[in-house]
Amino acid sequence: MSLGQLEYYLLWASAVMAVIVVVTIAIYYWYSRKTRNNYLENDEIELRYFIQKQVDFRGITTGYECLLRQHDWDGSWSLPQKLDSLPLQRVIFLLTDTFKSLPEEPITLSINLEFDQIISPDFRYFVRWALSRIAPMKLAVEYTVGPDQPRHKRGIFRRRIREARSYGMQFGIDNVGSSLNNLKNIEWILPEVDSLKCSMRSFRKTDPNEWLDLNLQFWNRLSQQNHIELILMGIENEADQQLADQLKIKTRQGYLFSRPVNPHEGSRHG
Repeated sequence: MSLGQLEYYLLWASAVMAVIVVVTIAIYYWYSRKTRNNYLENDEIELRYFIQKQVDFRGITTGYECLLRQHDWDGSWSLPQKLDSLPLQRVIFLLTDTFKSLPEEPITLSINLEFDQIISPDFRYFVRWALSRIAPMKLAVEYTVGPDQPRHKRGIFRRRIREARSYGMQFGIDNVGSSLNNLKNIEWILPEVDSLKCSMRSFRKTDPNEWLDLNLQFWNRLSQQNHIELILMGIENEADQQLADQLKIKTRQGYLFSRPVNPHEGSRHG
């Protein structure tokens, strides 16, 4: 075998090995992504929406929030992992059962969805279906904005929200906190927002010298300036209630009023 032939075979062998490596990496990436993203598609994982009521400053119920829970081996219910792996088709199945326990009143039902669920082609159908099923209740879809939101998909996200709002859906941002990044992460979608949710847990100081970039008063002013409803969560005691009174925050949620309850255990949410 001549030196030229040897170089030719080595070149081809290198090319074949490179193709094998690329294909192997692609298959591994696809499989790992599929495994990660279809976790909650598994029907063997028992899921249920618990509900927690929201009240106004007089203590009158103004709405309910649906909180997804997973049934654990010890009989307890916990927040599932990989929420973005829950298909909207299964959300519909779970909500169908939940709706049976809710009163027919013109109050708000809120549900938290993930970024991928909202940009899904099924989101349009989900919103129309939910609005038709819960009337006279109003539907609020809430989204917790994180630092890893894909910027190149923001356009389709906004279009989905605008279209859904034209149907009558309300859109809220859940769990904005005391970090300046919380504001930076939502500025791009703020014109489409109907409500902001703050949790008292994000604003409680363990050290009086602790610095908070943003406080509740900031979010209160921002909401008023943009004609957005501010909802205060995590109200656990009278001191929290008094702060809500002081800031004139109308809609409230927390253990002081009710804990999340399993609707299958009786109508204890009223």
